[in-house]
Amino acid sequence: MDVKLTLNVRSPNVDESEDTRQRIKDAAGRKAAANESVADALVRIGAMSLTDKERTQYTEVTEAYRNGRIGNDSFRSGSVVSVAKLTKADVLSVGTRLLAEKSESMRESRIAETLRTKPDNFYVITDDNDLPRMIQRLREEVSRQQTDAWFRKIFGLFDNTLIRRKLLERGISIPPVMSLTVWDTETSGLDKMLDLSGGYSVWLPILNEGYYVAYGHLTGERQCTRSNALGAIERFMTLPEHIKSFHNANYDLSIMLNDGLKPQGIRYDSQDVQRLLNEHEESVGLKPLIAKYKTLIGIDVDDFTFEDLFKGSPMVYGIEVVGIYAIKDVLKGWALTRWQIDNMVSTDNLHVPFFEIRQYLTEINVNIERTGFVIDLDALARLGVEFRSKLVESQANVIKAYGVDEADFLRRMDRVVSATKIEHWCESQRKKAERLRTQIAGKHAKIAELAAAGKTHLKSYSSETEALKRYETDLAALPEPIADNAPAYVEAFEFTNDNHLRYLIYDYLGVKDRTKEIAKDKSRTRAVSKDVLERYYEAEESLQPLAAVSMYEKLLGTYVDKIPLALDVDGRLHTELDTVSTGRYSSKGYKGKPNDTRPAVITDENYLAAMRALIDAPEKSVSKGTNVQNIPSRTKEGKRVRMTFTPPPGRIFLGSDLSSIEPRLQAHIMAVEFDDDIFAEMFRMGLDPYIEFAAILFDVPKEHCTDDYAKEHPEFPPYRKLMKQLFLAEGYGQAFGQFYKAVQPFGISEAQALNAYRKFDEILPGFKRMVETAFEHLREHGWTATLWHQKRRFPAYRENWRRLSVLMRKARINGKDDAELSKKSRRLSRDECSEFWQLIRETGRDERACFNHRIQGSGANVLQMCMIMSYYILVLERGWEFTLTLHDEQKHAAPADELTEEAVKLYSEIMTDTVTLACPLKCDSVIEDRWMSEFSVDEWDFVARRPKPEFADKYAKYAI
Repeated sequence: MDVKLTLNVRSPNVDESEDTRQRIKDAAGRKAAANESVADALVRIGAMSLTDKERTQYTEVTEAYRNGRIGNDSFRSGSVVSVAKLTKADVLSVGTRLLAEKSESMRESRIAETLRTKPDNFYVITDDNDLPRMIQRLREEVSRQQTDAWFRKIFGLFDNTLIRRKLLERGISIPPVMSLTVWDTETSGLDKMLDLSGGYSVWLPILNEGYYVAYGHLTGERQCTRSNALGAIERFMTLPEHIKSFHNANYDLSIMLNDGLKPQGIRYDSQDVQRLLNEHEESVGLKPLIAKYKTLIGIDVDDFTFEDLFKGSPMVYGIEVVGIYAIKDVLKGWALTRWQIDNMVSTDNLHVPFFEIRQYLTEINVNIERTGFVIDLDALARLGVEFRSKLVESQANVIKAYGVDEADFLRRMDRVVSATKIEHWCESQRKKAERLRTQIAGKHAKIAELAAAGKTHLKSYSSETEALKRYETDLAALPEPIADNAPAYVEAFEFTNDNHLRYLIYDYLGVKDRTKEIAKDKSRTRAVSKDVLERYYEAEESLQPLAAVSMYEKLLGTYVDKIPLALDVDGRLHTELDTVSTGRYSSKGYKGKPNDTRPAVITDENYLAAMRALIDAPEKSVSKGTNVQNIPSRTKEGKRVRMTFTPPPGRIFLGSDLSSIEPRLQAHIMAVEFDDDIFAEMFRMGLDPYIEFAAILFDVPKEHCTDDYAKEHPEFPPYRKLMKQLFLAEGYGQAFGQFYKAVQPFGISEAQALNAYRKFDEILPGFKRMVETAFEHLREHGWTATLWHQKRRFPAYRENWRRLSVLMRKARINGKDDAELSKKSRRLSRDECSEFWQLIRETGRDERACFNHRIQGSGANVLQMCMIMSYYILVLERGWEFTLTLHDEQKHAAPADELTEEAVKLYSEIMTDTVTLACPLKCDSVIEDRWMSEFSVDEWDFVARRPKPEFADKYAKYAI
């Protein structure tokens, strides 16, 4: 008899674990992969989820494989082990390489095209002997512009300004403009305090020719000597009568200062002007603007960007191609400059804010940024020791006050902040239990089958019985899938964990969520962001222990520990300035290169080595500077941080801020445009309008309306503060309900608030007309403007307003201030009602921004003109340092021997007399031996150059 033995490697009687099944599945997959072609693998990978970037890489591979540019061997190089194991990462790696090769090939093609099509009027200078001819042509350009009608008209706009006339009254002359040329620099990098130029270009508009001077290329080619190249333009650059236009002039001016030049006349920045023409530009880069507007501008030049031609610094590329590119840039810059000027002149008086104000700001902004602050590092270190000790103490106080280290607190917090993890755990437990029940049922069925077949004596029966017991034991041991049985995910309270803070504030302490009232993003809830917490800390007594921790963490982490590491190459702390939508300045830190990247003194001998070091240094690798505006000033601890900011040796700070500039501007507009003089007259009489109007509108004694009275009598509403809130409500077009919601927490009755709200228009009729006129203009034109015609545009407003008007008519709503607005909105369908309230929010946001821009933007214009005057009178004429502009103030560091009572008077006059309104301007000027250590004229000894003895200890409590 023949015996046949069969080996069953997968016995059906043996329980298959999940691991076993997965191993079998993996083995099958490996077998299939071994037989998969590259084409099949690409199809498989193409069906995967890919990002846009990955899809581009994948498409490049598939196209290259299809057309034969790559074959199977391409997937056997580098990190790819074999075609049989082709993965998504393998394909993307090949795609990255192919795209890089394609990009490099295209770059080489563009460079060849650029060289081939070089215009005859492009001159690339690499020989010192050719520099005099360029300067001679520059002089010829200047001469010809004197008799050109267009240039003469534009020179008149540059010259005929309030600033120039005011300066002449003080015997200071800005020379009449004689020329306008367009310039650019090619540099070693982006660091405005360290990097150097390696070439410059200029376009001469009437002569219709451009020049590029090379002196810093690292290609080994013949080029000009740096000192001769810079020396050739040094005098021209210092002459303010010759206007130099740059695109991003702040950067180029900074580089030229690094080069040792002292430029003046940097009074046209085509990048900044484009923001004036359209603040909503998708990009204000030169090439995108030319590509977008080239038909209107009337220029036919290729649109190659820097990245299209170069990778990294232009200084490592051939001089000729860099020179052609650079000259094309200044040609584009000239075409853009002329087009912009013509547009400003012809459109809504846009030339006014530029020629009256912004033409002067580039030099001033760069001067402020480069001046910076001297920091008393020893005092800052002492503060660090003190604050760290107080932080530990404050954290202990939080633990004591809230019991955040107690097991019960941690358990309850964990159940809340880990809710998602706990739910996942519960779901996992339910699935495990279900899986075990299924397995148990299967085992019961199998055991019953074996028993019915009389096979209880077999080993398989024993195996199935043992497996059943194991599954039943596992099921019995599973905790019930409820939250209380879930493991703990939080072991300790962390002060830096937002979820922990959120639980403590909203759940444990029960603080009412006011996020929507405070945050700009109205979709947020239960926020613990800085803006929300600062308001809570002011209003919630229960949060004071936490407020102390937050304060010390911020002071240490953002300033005390960071500032010593954020000093720039000159050893000072700097800030980067920008302007917000209203035109006010904002401040921020920035990133640069290591301070020791290049030598402090650059000579012709060490210059190219310095350029190599600068080019090789990583861009934006070091955090520098800080947002000086955000350093707290209302707390003792914040003031002490500011007091580590000191004047340079031999100098003393002099600062001044405009007092109540926004209400004074409102009073001016009411008087001049709406013949309502009551607001302006109060300022003329030296009264506080908020106190006067509060007494009238809230019908209370005047003495009850001061801030001091409110502090001494907390049982009474702070009427002056409420009056400010009422002005805001009227300025934003708020209905009474919105106004009362804002002031109710201050303890005022609804009847008293309603009476004041109704009387406002009777007492100040011009204010309402001012607001209504601003909104009417917005609805008709979609933009608003400051008194100096600086626009702010609201692209979506008019369409939103038209749609809102349709819905209001349908619901028979009588305007946004209808007392029954909410009730009547229910006449709309559900979708229409939702749309209605969304439009109410969006139009309201734009209307508030519109009125803010009209007033705050005008205030920013006033301060900017004061800054311009002080720059010419104090910085250029007297050598003072321009240290800071902040909100409505400016600060200078004056030589100690020049700080006299007459100097302080001059400083105040600059603030109050530069602009004339229907009511007088007022400022508060102070002398500071340290920032925030403020002394009035009467408190300062000008002979001894220090505070008078009786005021010497004025700031003793802030001693560090």
